[in-house]
Amino acid sequence: MKNVLLISFVFSLLFAVSCKKKESTTKSTNPPPSTSFPNSFTLKKEGIPYTANYVMVSQVDEDEIGFETRIVYNQVDNNTYGGFIRRSIQPGTYVLEDGESEYFALLHIQDANTMFGWEQGSLTVLSNDTVAKVMHCTFEILLYNDDCDGSCPQITDGDMTLHY
Repeated sequence: MKNVLLISFVFSLLFAVSCKKKESTTKSTNPPPSTSFPNSFTLKKEGIPYTANYVMVSQVDEDEIGFETRIVYNQVDNNTYGGFIRRSIQPGTYVLEDGESEYFALLHIQDANTMFGWEQGSLTVLSNDTVAKVMHCTFEILLYNDDCDGSCPQITDGDMTLHY
């Protein structure tokens, strides 16, 4: 059941993010131009640091922000993370249980054959300035997929700043 929900979430997130993008007549392997509002996304997966070189943020609907991170811009299925967070979320700590949350979701595409949702963890919203439209959060999450056999990867020291 979690895999069905995870796959549904991935397709809906990718659809929502792609709906916000303008069509281009030529394919480009270059990243989009940088903005004056740098987003950031870092974490440690099993103690190994990950820092995204590209963090794309889009407003999915009135209260939902989608984000997608990559190390290499045009490699969608190579060590990427994506998810959503509620724009209206208030500062505080949120306990994440059973892979379900109305406030936050995170998934990880390790490679073309391995995708993870999350099982449990915590999200701490340090600030959410709805006027300046910038949010800063930290998180720790146990990743999950049906093939883990009780040894799923642990995300620690997660930190993200999103301008929306």
